Amino acid sequence: MTNEELIAAAAAVLKPHANADGRMFGDVGAALISENGVLYTGVCIDTPSWGICAERSAIATMATAGEYRIRRVVAVWRDEGGKLHVVAPCGHCRQFMREIDDSNLETEVLLGPTKSFPLRDLLPHHIWPEPID
Repeated sequence: MTNEELIAAAAAVLKPHANADGRMFGDVGAALISENGVLYTGVCIDTPSWGICAERSAIATMATAGEYRIRRVVAVWRDEGGKLHVVAPCGHCRQFMREIDDSNLETEVLLGPTKSFPLRDLLPHHIWPEPID
């Protein structure tokens, strides 16, 4: 699957919905390819009690299927004018990917159709420090 196809898969799940409180659901979509080559998608769910980002939603679906290693991941958002944007994963999502499986430090995180970085480069100082004593 090309980067453009992965971005399109994330865009395909965008279905923004605002509830009565103005909370948005589905306005950010994510798609990932697992180590086994399976496509998983998810959307953000913004609630006051416990929200979940689109990336973590896709990862939860992947884990439900018994997979934990991510090859590539992307998240997208569409602005009011309809333009699609690739968005970088937040700190919670970066750490979550790392904690699901240590090999996910090598996950390719798309930041655009031609721009990506391994998770390890987006999660500086990810190695636990040595003890002081």
